[in-house]
Amino acid sequence: MKPIHKIAMVCTTFVLAAATGHVMQTAAPEGLHAGSARPVTAAVMPGARVHLAEVAPAPALVLPKLTVPAMRRPAAEAALGPLPQDSGVAPTGCAAPQLQAELAPGASVRLTVLAPCHGAEPAEIRHAGLRLPIRLSDDGGWSGLVPAFAEQAVFALGLPGEGTAPQVALRVPTLATVNRLAVTFAPETGLQLHGYEYGAAPGSIGDVSVALPRAADTPLGGWITSFGPPGAAQAVQIYSAPAAMSDIRLVLEAPVTPQTCGKDMAGSVLRQLGKATDQAQLSLAMPGCDDGEGAVMMPLPGFPLAVAAN
Repeated sequence: MKPIHKIAMVCTTFVLAAATGHVMQTAAPEGLHAGSARPVTAAVMPGARVHLAEVAPAPALVLPKLTVPAMRRPAAEAALGPLPQDSGVAPTGCAAPQLQAELAPGASVRLTVLAPCHGAEPAEIRHAGLRLPIRLSDDGGWSGLVPAFAEQAVFALGLPGEGTAPQVALRVPTLATVNRLAVTFAPETGLQLHGYEYGAAPGSIGDVSVALPRAADTPLGGWITSFGPPGAAQAVQIYSAPAAMSDIRLVLEAPVTPQTCGKDMAGSVLRQLGKATDQAQLSLAMPGCDDGEGAVMMPLPGFPLAVAAN
């Protein structure tokens, strides 16, 4: 298991300092022990076990209490504007782009993009304050499931060179049956959203992430939907789970690499509980480059049943 840094978050904008109680340990695979040293178990994070070769008893390590940011209701969404590179002039001789929608499992919507004059171009789906980056096929098409964050859901398509964004609206009657959380961040940070279900350990079957995302119709629990094609300015990962599930621990994993060490990472969180949404800004101070490689595990707001049931 790779080293793990433990850090604390403060208030709505929360900074996780590398010097505050992070733990770095190097572990051999379970069952492999050097010489006659006997294994001991060190608690790194709930559900995880790391075996170390014991040389001498070590004093107990006191970790700081982990907190999560206070979520707040989002402000009224501003009118959807063009992409930064939009010229406001539609290409001549092209069919108008279309955005089609139909209901899908897991309180999601299957969107279909038809934009024949925008083949292989970047685009984005805009919904509930989220900007989900996508890339169109060579013939200007795209289709995918988008988790809904509003019962009366409105989706818009942002395209380069299009002055007016095509929109589509539909009602998602099953919205209250799921809870979900979206994290937006810069792709180069390598951040990864995890949903640890029923006390699952990292890498186990209950660790839901982009590595093991599941599908929206899974009978096992939650699932991950991700947006962030190569070259996109931002990435979005969304964890969704049935509203009846309570034993879920949401964590954002931030790898410590030469590209991220000693830097401040920023992002945002949008959470949907039943039919209500709230949000928070994230600020993460990564450990220094002299601390070696590992990962910072940032706890995120969960899904309290008392709120989700409303």
